[in-house]
Amino acid sequence: MNIATAKEPNKPLRAVAFGSALMLCGGVPAASENPIEEVPLPDALSSAQSIVVDSAGRLWFAEKVGRTLAVYDPATEKFSSYSLPASWGDVGFSRIALSPDGEIWFTVNRWAENADESYALGKFSPVDGSFARYVLSIESIPEELLVDDGGAIWFTASNKNNLYRVDPTDFSVKGYPVPTTNAYPRHLAVDHKGHIWFAEANVNKIGRFVPERQHFDEYEVPTAFANPGAITVDKDGRVWFVEMQANRIAVFYPDWLRFDEALIPTKRSSPNAIVADAAGNIWFLEYRANKIGVFNPRTAVFHEVDIPSFNSLPGALAIDHERSVLWFSEGSTEAKRLGRLSIDRALAYSATRRDAEMQGDVAKEVLPEDVGSQKLLAWIGAFVLIGALAVLAGRARRYVGGST
Repeated sequence: MNIATAKEPNKPLRAVAFGSALMLCGGVPAASENPIEEVPLPDALSSAQSIVVDSAGRLWFAEKVGRTLAVYDPATEKFSSYSLPASWGDVGFSRIALSPDGEIWFTVNRWAENADESYALGKFSPVDGSFARYVLSIESIPEELLVDDGGAIWFTASNKNNLYRVDPTDFSVKGYPVPTTNAYPRHLAVDHKGHIWFAEANVNKIGRFVPERQHFDEYEVPTAFANPGAITVDKDGRVWFVEMQANRIAVFYPDWLRFDEALIPTKRSSPNAIVADAAGNIWFLEYRANKIGVFNPRTAVFHEVDIPSFNSLPGALAIDHERSVLWFSEGSTEAKRLGRLSIDRALAYSATRRDAEMQGDVAKEVLPEDVGSQKLLAWIGAFVLIGALAVLAGRARRYVGGST
């Protein structure tokens, strides 16, 4: 664990990795006991690209390609879908967010052949299945959004360096320019104080907006060119985010103005989503590595679990705190599934693996590049040994023949 910009004495933690949860041997649970389950999508639906979980435990998602908002009910194992009205034009769903009253807010994508920009937000009411469209008074193209506990809608725009707030009563919009130019603000999260946190990928910072003071704070990430991405806030108010380029997860302590960073065990994993559970464990997706990872801040230990479907392209992550379930999307057209992980099962599974590894019952994971390096070193060692034996043999022959 790397420490930076600390305001008070602290003890650095060393992140420990317990490899892939499927590389097991000895008396350890078999690969078939992987805590991840997958739910295939109906043929009529494309892959999911944005997901949320409602209070009833139903998973809502926007189609990656198409005009449909869909919901999966684990209790009945059934899907339902709702298409955008034709009057909305050539647009489809982009990002979705859940409001405290259970309504689904969303941004829209226009199709490539449509020249008209969409300066609008949408809302879907699950109670009656109705859609509402809200045209914005500003020429900003909403991209990512969230709804805070008071019902206010916050969003970033693909064409502006601003953070926007939409009043839930009169739907008035106000924009707040981010202090650093060309910051590319993205990946919104809200803490228990109502402060809005976001990543600034272009300038290697994370930012905070304090609504009551209409004030921004910005904090530079310690690792250069880390490319901060998805962001979340845990139960203690700590701000966690992924570093996509640096292959790390990081945490910022607002009270101490301190960053910690931890290197993900799998190389070049491309972490792209993150969430904190009720106990403070940090879960994240590994897009290229096709894994789900979890980091325990108390022990500084990583665990990783392979997603069953090959190259599934996991993209979005949501947590059902009440039922202790983690949901994620699989964006690959070959996979086209929803992933479900029981947090309790996964943590118990990881504990079993940790105990087995500490007892030496589990083989160490060796990455492909490590295998290649070991083979090269073995060949070099063999050549050196053969050369040494040849020199000794020559000296022995000269000695026997009377030469010096």
